[in-house]
Amino acid sequence: MKARELISILEQYDDDMDVSVSFSETNETPIHITSCDAVQTRCYQNLVELSPEGLLVLNTQHQISYMNPFLVKKLGCVDDALFFKPIHHLIAVEDHCVLNKALASLKSNQLEFVSLPILKPSGESFWARISMTKIPSSDQTYRGAILTITDTSERQKLLEKNTSDTLDHKVGRIPDHINQLKQTKSLLLEEKATLETTQRIEATPYWHQDKYLYLIYPKKDGKRVREYIGTKKQKVEDALNAIKRGKRYRKICDELADIDQQLRTATFKLDSFLWELAKLPPNLHKTLN
Repeated sequence: MKARELISILEQYDDDMDVSVSFSETNETPIHITSCDAVQTRCYQNLVELSPEGLLVLNTQHQISYMNPFLVKKLGCVDDALFFKPIHHLIAVEDHCVLNKALASLKSNQLEFVSLPILKPSGESFWARISMTKIPSSDQTYRGAILTITDTSERQKLLEKNTSDTLDHKVGRIPDHINQLKQTKSLLLEEKATLETTQRIEATPYWHQDKYLYLIYPKKDGKRVREYIGTKKQKVEDALNAIKRGKRYRKICDELADIDQQLRTATFKLDSFLWELAKLPPNLHKTLN
């Protein structure tokens, strides 16, 4: 039974009259309470005790005033072991700030949700989704809260495994990418060194009358420089090859600059993923070893 459904029953509750309640779970045998004395029987408690989820009631000091049998069994404790103990006894110290924020927000809102590990008296824990609902009050004063605790440990394990696998894939792939970039950089540096020992021309070829070759150089001091090569085959080939080497040299310089940027980015990502990995629960590290 969800906390909101429980509240709908509580809203019918009146100390001075009998209450008729009919309640049923989906695909289950309906539970009918045709009449019960609200003061003596507390009919809503009968429904709570049949709930397949953990339910507990907090007083205004956020102390546990009731736990249903399901939650008592789930925690593995004696019925009254946590009676009038703060709800914080079920939450790890490092998560108290999250719990406190949700409880504080509950006073101004009707419903709050939070996912936290629940601690058992044995020291074990399980992940749970906690639904918090205020106990209705005719004068709008805060009378406490009812918490629905749903075990989500299996779903959390699957989520952690998927997160672990994703990080494992990313962390394992980045070093390979870095090594590939370094190998490519090494080959480009060798080619660059070879080109630096040869003639390179930074110019644009221009054919006059489709016969005479001229080389047009970039402007210098506002003037355009033009060099006449002519029509001799060897001289033309040497000039054109020098232009090709110049273009290749510029392209290699651009590729090396791009590789250096990729190496910086890849290294940063690797550090980032390792940092994210360090923030995960310790047991996840085992899956990456």
